[in-house]
Amino acid sequence: MSKPTLSIAAACIASLASCTPPPPVPPPRFQPNPPFAPEEVSPYGSPTDYAPQQAPPPVQPPTATGGYPTAQRTANPDQVLSPYEPYNVIDVAGFKSGQLARDPSNQKIFRIP
Repeated sequence: MSKPTLSIAAACIASLASCTPPPPVPPPRFQPNPPFAPEEVSPYGSPTDYAPQQAPPPVQPPTATGGYPTAQRTANPDQVLSPYEPYNVIDVAGFKSGQLARDPSNQKIFRIP
């Protein structure tokens, strides 16, 4: 080979070597504990940002037909309002009026209206 051909070949090899990607940079180290505790932030904003809750319905005294209070009807016929705190809306699809049901949040029994 002639000298110009060798210099061209060397230049080509040098240019290929410069096309290799740089070595990967390691990710920053994970620090599990920050130097100070973060502030707690409520997802609902400050307490004055939302409207006050409605007054809960009064708890009905036990009835003479078994000693269990009766739930209150809602606009949906398959749902009732529990007579016990926290006054959850409970799905009673498949129940008939007068049957007993259990509030899943506090395990208390009530009568279907």
